[in-house]
This record gives sequence, structure tokens and C-alpha cells, in this order.
Amino acid sequence: MDKMSDNSVVYILILICLALISHFIYVSNPNQEGEITLLSTQFGYEVKGPHGFLGKITKDNINDEEWNFSGKFDFPNQLYLYLGKNVSISETYPEEVVISFYIYPSKIGDSIFPQNKEKDVQFKIKASNDARFKVLF
Repeated sequence: MDKMSDNSVVYILILICLALISHFIYVSNPNQEGEITLLSTQFGYEVKGPHGFLGKITKDNINDEEWNFSGKFDFPNQLYLYLGKNVSISETYPEEVVISFYIYPSKIGDSIFPQNKEKDVQFKIKASNDARFKVLF
């Protein structure tokens, strides 16, 4: 290996170590509840949350069986990671739908990779028109 590639490997290892350490420096609260408000122009709700999240829970038609969930995270840097979601629906009536998003935040990325990172999220939820929603981040 030449000197240039040796230095590159060292820099990459340092960046990986900093990214792993940053998780222990700043961990977001996984039970932070998003703000849900009724939409006036469409059947459904608007959802706002941490990490620059803005989304909607809607139905195209009131007779549809499924709700459409769509939203976007606007993370403050490139080291934030969207790890996935969990949707739990209680078997009561009306159903209580809890949507949990799992995020790996990184404060150290603000200085290393300060550019914003967007992540789109879309999925369907089978629940009644009377379902009650809670979104956790």
C-alpha cells in the first residue's frame, strides 16, 4: 500500500470510531410523542415530530380499509440513521395505533458532515376510521 491509501484507511477508521462514540454522547428519547393535528382539507391528520419530521396520516376515500402514512425526516447531518419503524394496533374499538420510529442520532456529525439528510417514510396501516393514533420518536 502506498502512503495515500494508508492515510485514507486511518481517516476512515477514525470517522467510524467517532460515529460510534457519538451515539453515547447524545441519545434521543425514544418515547418522545409527536404532535398530531386534524387536517381541515383532507380526511386525516398531520404529524410533526423531532428530527425535522413532518408527515400525514390520511385516507384517499373514507371507505378505504387502510390509512396512508407518509412523511419525511430532515436530519441535521449525514450521520443520523433511520433504523426502521414498529406499528402496533390494539384489538379494542376504536383501535389504538402506536407508530414508533427508531433513529440513531449523531451530534458529532454536525461538525464532520454538516449537510442535512432527508429520509422519506411511507407505509399503510389497516385500521378503522375511528382509530386513534400516537407517533413516538
